[in-house]
Amino acid sequence: MNHNDKTFENERIELGEDRFHNCTFRNCELVFDGHRSPTFSDNEFIDSVFVFTEQAVRTLYFLSNIYHAGDGGRQVIEKTFQDVRDGELHGREVRTIAPRTVDHSLH
Repeated sequence: MNHNDKTFENERIELGEDRFHNCTFRNCELVFDGHRSPTFSDNEFIDSVFVFTEQAVRTLYFLSNIYHAGDGGRQVIEKTFQDVRDGELHGREVRTIAPRTVDHSLH
């Protein structure tokens, strides 16, 4: 769904594949579960927070574990967040080999 020039206030918003353009989020919880990412452009966030659930929170725990694993882990995570700041994300979504089977390949 596309949301343009809309104000959200005091809401818990379950994020999906929605697109938010020129919206204002005031005192909102923006919930991301790690599935398809929403798209944000030219928005304002006032006293709002992101809440991570399911796959998204597992990813954050994974990043935290790497970060606290030692100097090398910290360097990897710092580089990852620098890539985020620079807009140079690495990775891709993988296809499943069989229906409902996760493809964990690195190729």
